[in-house]
Amino acid sequence: MEQRQGVLGLETAKQVMITFLVLATLGVAILLALTSLQSGTETIIDQRTSDVITVTKETGAYINTTGYTLSGYNSTWTSITATEVWANVSGTPYLVPSSNYTLSSTGILTNATIVPNAAEYNDANVSYTYQFTYSLGRTDAIVGNVSGGLVTFFASTGTIFSILVVVVIILAIPIIIWAVSIQKSPQYL
Repeated sequence: MEQRQGVLGLETAKQVMITFLVLATLGVAILLALTSLQSGTETIIDQRTSDVITVTKETGAYINTTGYTLSGYNSTWTSITATEVWANVSGTPYLVPSSNYTLSSTGILTNATIVPNAAEYNDANVSYTYQFTYSLGRTDAIVGNVSGGLVTFFASTGTIFSILVVVVIILAIPIIIWAVSIQKSPQYL
């Protein structure tokens, strides 16, 4: 043990590799913990109901039995209420009475089937209000930043590991020479 010639840096290389192993394990553990926290707290932290949104005179609507789906409608909308519907009848704007149409909770505008011989309007403008819930993306941003940082760090470690492999090979040459010289040395025979 006293004649450890050529072993300089082997312990350091081993410590560096163990450090990278610990960092990789720590990075994966942090990412798993944040992902679990994200799924557990997302509905509490990220969800928020917006103010009432008002859409005025959405064009291209029609009122018939098949129904017109409001533009941009999605399942996060709630409390959808038609405020007024204007139809173009022979080039003249006509305010359609609310008893002549219905607007469903899924954003579909149809003519009221309770009215006998309900009129159909092919060129209408509809004004309506709704509320919607959307994600603020706070937990997504945290997990995204951490995972992005880990990806960037470990993408760079390829270069570091390549340099370490070269250093280990360079260190291996003196170790091999030292081991061969010990076998030929007369004091060990």
